[in-house]
Amino acid sequence: MSDNIQKNNNSEEIDLAVLFQKIKGFFKWIIKGIYNIFLFYKRFAVIVIILLVIGFVAGYFMDTTASKTYKNEVIVVPNFGSVDYLYSSVEELEAKRRIGDISFFKSMGIDSVSYFSGIEIEPIVDIYSFLGENESNLNAFRALKGDASSAKEMETAKNYKFHRITIYTRTRKNSAKVISRIMDFLNNNEYFNSLKDSLRTNIDNRIKVNRQVVGYINDILRMQGNDSINRGIPDDKLFYFRAESLTGSMGDLVSSQQELFDDIDKLTINATDTDKVIKEVAVKTNIPKKGITSTKKWLFPLLLFIVFSGVSLFIYLFRRVKEIATEE
Repeated sequence: MSDNIQKNNNSEEIDLAVLFQKIKGFFKWIIKGIYNIFLFYKRFAVIVIILLVIGFVAGYFMDTTASKTYKNEVIVVPNFGSVDYLYSSVEELEAKRRIGDISFFKSMGIDSVSYFSGIEIEPIVDIYSFLGENESNLNAFRALKGDASSAKEMETAKNYKFHRITIYTRTRKNSAKVISRIMDFLNNNEYFNSLKDSLRTNIDNRIKVNRQVVGYINDILRMQGNDSINRGIPDDKLFYFRAESLTGSMGDLVSSQQELFDDIDKLTINATDTDKVIKEVAVKTNIPKKGITSTKKWLFPLLLFIVFSGVSLFIYLFRRVKEIATEE
């Protein structure tokens, strides 16, 4: 019995020794591989340096001579149900640019298509404000089973309030001009401009009426206050009456007055937002590209280094396979 236990212990000790030996061999293989890579680049250091210099010079030359593309962003709010009109107009501009319709762009005030290199639009997804707008939006979101990641792909994504128009230009100095002409083109629609004028008149009238009603309520409250003073009601009682829960007729007046103030604020903001069919909220011009791929003087050396390393690795593997295949 004791002999069997001793044999089992010896077997376990041998297994652990083999395991540790394999782990040690694995780490030695990694260290050896890293050392061999270091020796390889040390052996071909001159070639690597020459390739990096050639890549840098070629990339710098390409950066200075090639035409650059500048990115410009305009955050807009389409008003009066003009979302579909906005998207179709942007698609029309891009289609006209691709076919080089010079007369079309000249009629817009853009002298040359050469410095206008593209336009695109996308909604700025704000799922919480979108759901809060109406019940139909909430139902649409429920149909997605609460998956906000697919909100940008659904058809109702166009109903978000804010949208980003990205305009690409080839010269910095013409960026502002191109943006201005495009916004003028988007706002030049007779139907939506007529809606804008009608709605603006309606908003102004509502604000005027609300302010008149607020004035009437102030007069009533002032008269009530004067009447309370004339009847000798103590100040603390008068304050308690106006601060009590809004259940009585005077309380209803105070509550209605506050609602009118809120409505006036909303209408004023609405009037500011709807002074154009396509209202620009923010404009960013000539946004620089960031990262190593933004300039060829850093990209080309990296590509040459990767190509050299890949070719060298392929040659090494080919030789190893050949040695294995020719072994007897």
